[in-house]
Amino acid sequence: MKRLSFLLVIPMVMLLAAGKKGIDSKLASKGKKLFVQKGCNACHTIGKGRLVGPDLKGVTKKRKYKWLIAMITRPDSMLKYDEIAKSLLKEYGTPMPNQKVSVEEAKAIIEYLRQESEK
Repeated sequence: MKRLSFLLVIPMVMLLAAGKKGIDSKLASKGKKLFVQKGCNACHTIGKGRLVGPDLKGVTKKRKYKWLIAMITRPDSMLKYDEIAKSLLKEYGTPMPNQKVSVEEAKAIIEYLRQESEK
């Protein structure tokens, strides 16, 4: 019976490990450049405290990936329709501007946030 339990646990552990992919350093490097080019660093830090907007350390674990993509690419729409975005606006008092970030650029920025949050 113990052997059967052990044999059932191994595939579950492998599935969980496969779900957590490592950081794509090339994509994160692109995201770091975009974070500055798009002006994200004017309102956000990653682990250095609050500025105009929230500190983004750990945000990739706190928010769903699709939500992050939407917030980065279409913050104006999110501020109208999404309850979390409305709550953040109420808390911070300044709306996140639409910086015309593409989905591909948002993916790179998110990878950079993942990388920096793990430090």
